[in-house]
Amino acid sequence: RANGCTAGRNKEGKRMKKLLCGILCLLMLLGCASAEGYWYAAKGDNGLWGHIDETGNWVIQPKFDDASDFRGNYAWIQQGDREGFANRDGEIVLLLDEDVYVDSGYDGFYYGGRETGIWLLYKKATGKNSLGTEWLEGFFDVQSGVYSGLKWQQVRIWCSDSRLIPVADENWKWGYVSRDTGEMVIPAKYDSDNMGSNFYDGYAVVTFWDDDYNIVQTLLLDETGKEYALPEGIHEEYCDIEIGDGLFEVVGANGLYGYCNTSGEVVIEPQFAYAFEFEDGYAEVEFTDGTYGVIDQTGKVVMRTTDTHYADVRHGCYVLPTGEHSFTMYSVAGEELFTLQGENIVRLWTPEENGLCMYVVEKGRQRRCGWVNMQGKIISEAKWNFPDYDQTGVYFPSGLQAVYDIDGTRLAGYLNESGELAIPLQFSFVTQFYGKLAYVSMEQDDGTTQRGYINQQGEWVYSWTE
Repeated sequence: RANGCTAGRNKEGKRMKKLLCGILCLLMLLGCASAEGYWYAAKGDNGLWGHIDETGNWVIQPKFDDASDFRGNYAWIQQGDREGFANRDGEIVLLLDEDVYVDSGYDGFYYGGRETGIWLLYKKATGKNSLGTEWLEGFFDVQSGVYSGLKWQQVRIWCSDSRLIPVADENWKWGYVSRDTGEMVIPAKYDSDNMGSNFYDGYAVVTFWDDDYNIVQTLLLDETGKEYALPEGIHEEYCDIEIGDGLFEVVGANGLYGYCNTSGEVVIEPQFAYAFEFEDGYAEVEFTDGTYGVIDQTGKVVMRTTDTHYADVRHGCYVLPTGEHSFTMYSVAGEELFTLQGENIVRLWTPEENGLCMYVVEKGRQRRCGWVNMQGKIISEAKWNFPDYDQTGVYFPSGLQAVYDIDGTRLAGYLNESGELAIPLQFSFVTQFYGKLAYVSMEQDDGTTQRGYINQQGEWVYSWTE
């Protein structure tokens, strides 16, 4: 749901990404904290940075010029003009050269997950480097603490749950590097337009091209590097295919789409004009008559619509427009669950895990979001916007949702799952809760800003003034 609360699981955007070979593989932000718990970057009285725990006590005394929260067992730090990483003993385990930079992700998307992913490291060379390019990339793994070195043209930053990461060599051929050793374990020989093919549940779908960049062979690849051929006439038209629920989309000799399983068997015959990956037991497809719909893992059509924007199932539900400013929620069995109708309502989303459904009201160019429960009762009027730097599609991660009241006070607070302001509108800047704390800031009457961490009762646990 990009742009605050408006775009979400936009199928046209998803279709474009697919055509560009799947740029992103969005993974969950909230992973499992390490045994020591969540540690947060904080500024000390001496102007330096260290780390506090969930009670606000120092676990690493402030001694760095800058720092970020711990991801897994390591935190990004800066000393002078050099970036690096520290462990939970407060020791700097890696200090990079001044011309090497670190990136953890755009707008709050942590590459591969906050507790399970990587930092991207990169260097823009002066002139050509040893690979004959002007750019080198590597990674630092948040779990193993392995630094790969700067060895590749590109590292697939949106790495999957596999311990293997796709990387591109100087010829833009893709292979796989171990996150535990930093060494290549599957040779770079596969083709990809953009960011290589990820492993999902132990398998990746890889391709070979001809000289005109047409895919001429599609293979299944396991984590040992063993290749499995697909049935004759079955191939893939694009690269970076995501395996969802053990199935992935393929193209038949008839030019239509179907699905194979991870044994390389066709389980849903090619019959669709287009197809997307399975998620939670369902997949969006485009039919040959130009309509769109959702199928289950047997190929049974669950719903059908003329608007691709609504061809989506989540948590066993889907939404269809049923009149002007009117939307109806259905179960996958076709049961009408409730209808939401009201002035200027332009969208109703399928439910979150907590059973709440976001709806959107539009007045002019302004869009505001509210929440309705699965009985169709509005629990929060549509007057909120959300932090645009947090991972999209993750709401109420701790039972509280950060919101901005941009029509009224222009301040921020936190809603609970009953739609009530559990933490009042008082902050100028907020983030979602991560662990027991959330980072916020508050403008003071004297022109200073109080920054730091609050608990779920809205109490300051640790703060400093700037």
